[in-house]
Amino acid sequence: MTNTARCGLGWLAALALGGCVAPAPQPDVPAGKVTAQMRAGSAELRAYQVMDWIAPDDRTLIVNGVDRSLYEGRFRGACAGLRVANSIAFIIPPAAQLSGYSGIVLPDGKKCLFTSFTRLATSPAAARSPSRESRP
Repeated sequence: MTNTARCGLGWLAALALGGCVAPAPQPDVPAGKVTAQMRAGSAELRAYQVMDWIAPDDRTLIVNGVDRSLYEGRFRGACAGLRVANSIAFIIPPAAQLSGYSGIVLPDGKKCLFTSFTRLATSPAAARSPSRESRP
């Protein structure tokens, strides 16, 4: 085998092995700004179009918008500690539209990303007072 052929095979082997090396997987990095930690019902929430929030469990977050619209956020997995958290920070898009929020950050720094963040349909009857019935 000639020197030129060996050199060519060497480059070919290097290219073939180089294709096997993949970049390290990047963790899910949310796009957007992270707000300060805020308690449900705090005045600071209004700047982010949020009135208050509640976490019925570690997989769900219900957000009440300042316009009284309700949003349900579902997480990729359990967001351990969410249900007992007394404050959260939101991961918001540059335009700060409530419908575009991508996740939250707990007080301990744990990031929880939404798999879905959807507006809940509410009927006009549900928005009325619960004592609508009149008895004769």
